[in-house]
Amino acid sequence: MKLNTKLLAATGLSLGLMALSSLAQADQLDDIKTAGSLKCGVGSQYKPFSFVQDPKTRKFVGYDVDICEAVAARIGVKPELVFITGATRVTDLQSGRTDIALANLTHTAERAQLVDFSNNYFATDVKVMVPASSPIKSFADLNGKRIAGISGSNHEVKVPKVITGADLKVFPSPANAFLALEQGKVESMVGDETSLVGLIGTKADKWRILEQPVDTQQIGIGVRKGEARVLAAVNDTLTDLEKSGKGAQIFDQWFGKDSELKMKRSFSFAPYKSQL
Repeated sequence: MKLNTKLLAATGLSLGLMALSSLAQADQLDDIKTAGSLKCGVGSQYKPFSFVQDPKTRKFVGYDVDICEAVAARIGVKPELVFITGATRVTDLQSGRTDIALANLTHTAERAQLVDFSNNYFATDVKVMVPASSPIKSFADLNGKRIAGISGSNHEVKVPKVITGADLKVFPSPANAFLALEQGKVESMVGDETSLVGLIGTKADKWRILEQPVDTQQIGIGVRKGEARVLAAVNDTLTDLEKSGKGAQIFDQWFGKDSELKMKRSFSFAPYKSQL
């Protein structure tokens, strides 16, 4: 029997295109659904974003945990917390160790070249904290002083531009930076105001936050570049949370009137606004 080589070639081409089409349709969202879980990158000692509230249960709770659970529920999978640091938030996402990155990932032009950002799900001023007894009253007093910051954060870029002569020492987490301040290894600490207030807790008489902000940060959820369906799932979740009022409730539970911080929500879940 003589085979039709043209027919075989055409059939092979058709099968190849079908395979490529199948691969194009299979994306990260399909992988997440197949795995049955959404891997959310969160901090391990980042009160009130993600932390252990009850030492007996060792269960992690917090603002980021609630957001992770909401996105996972929309996709129809279980939430899975993956602990990351400020320095590894982007690389963990790019490598596939996480599916989405939370942990206070500030939206910057540089990071937007590496990952895609969701709509803002948080916003906060970056400020400087000092001991209540410190003579430091303004940024001018910080010239030559040691400031504890967080590795991998936008503070590493902003602080030298705003505070003349700053001696910035970076640490793996806010908890580590705060410990350095408590031990007197640095004279001050820079951080998101929400994080600083959380670290102060009930010891408001021991610490003081300077009035002048270093920066105002718009914070989104990081998604791997080009994963449009995952990004849409995250943004649709945030839109629903905002419209239903659940977003404000989550804020009030961890930062607002229902928390020990008693902060006011000055933002909404909304698209990033260019600061150019």
